[in-house]
Amino acid sequence: MNRLLCVALISLILSIMVSTASYGQKSYALGIGGGAAIPVGKLSDVQKTGYNAMAVLAVGSADLPIGVRFDGIYNNLRRTNSVSGSTATTSDLRVIAALVNLVYAFPGTSAKTYLLAGGGLYNSKPDVSGAKSQNNVGFNAGLGATFGFGPVAAFIESRYHSISRSAAKGGVFQFVPITVGFMF
Repeated sequence: MNRLLCVALISLILSIMVSTASYGQKSYALGIGGGAAIPVGKLSDVQKTGYNAMAVLAVGSADLPIGVRFDGIYNNLRRTNSVSGSTATTSDLRVIAALVNLVYAFPGTSAKTYLLAGGGLYNSKPDVSGAKSQNNVGFNAGLGATFGFGPVAAFIESRYHSISRSAAKGGVFQFVPITVGFMF
């Protein structure tokens, strides 16, 4: 099942890249960003808001509203256990991921809103000595906006991430990063 999904996703990406190259107006952008990472669901019971960082490669065509985006993300969610009002231990949850997303940009001139959705491989690890990292698949979806400033564009976006894990390994967890960055 996972192999079939990977083959279908790779085929879709290649067909978009080939079709944009045939138009002769292939474009790409590199980007960086950062912001807050907010745990949601049962993860918010044990983790607190942390931070995120992101590197982006966006591929698309000026003639099409649909593009492909490859994201590398790093999230650090804070955890504080309190005993009798004093802090006993602190442990962060680190989440790193490599993601592939489809992006749909609504028409606009200097400001454009967009929707994005995709999936990828997530690696999570508590920041505790001896803890092992876990690799799991997950998906994300969200919305954002870009604002053009000459050759550079600023963006702000928010996405919902859901990582699938077995119940024995803690179950599914979700978080929502809010990211501000620049595309070059």
